[in-house]
Amino acid sequence: MGVLQENLSMFLEGTVETLYMTGMSTILAYVFGLPLGILVIITRQDGLSPHPKLNAVLDWIVNIGRSIPFLILMVLVMPLSRMILGTAIGTAATIVPLTAAAFPYIARLVEASLREV
Repeated sequence: MGVLQENLSMFLEGTVETLYMTGMSTILAYVFGLPLGILVIITRQDGLSPHPKLNAVLDWIVNIGRSIPFLILMVLVMPLSRMILGTAIGTAATIVPLTAAAFPYIARLVEASLREV
């Protein structure tokens, strides 16, 4: 019975850590992606405040962010994780690359939704 209880404890701990990582990275992806998507739509040529150069830079950021594979992005963002949190491994450190991978998708989703409105 001890092995079963230990396995269940590890399973529950892993589930809580996974929910924490995905939940926090989702919240942070929306914190960064929502304003970015709004800025992209506002600075378009037919937007509320047209700024073609700024729009080109923001659009480039979104496109590059969406095209980098996650494993490569994770390696590229490790120094940022280390700078922010003091470590590049662990549950909390995983939130940084997950957020970096998700916010360009949120930005493009917001842009497409606002364009339809």
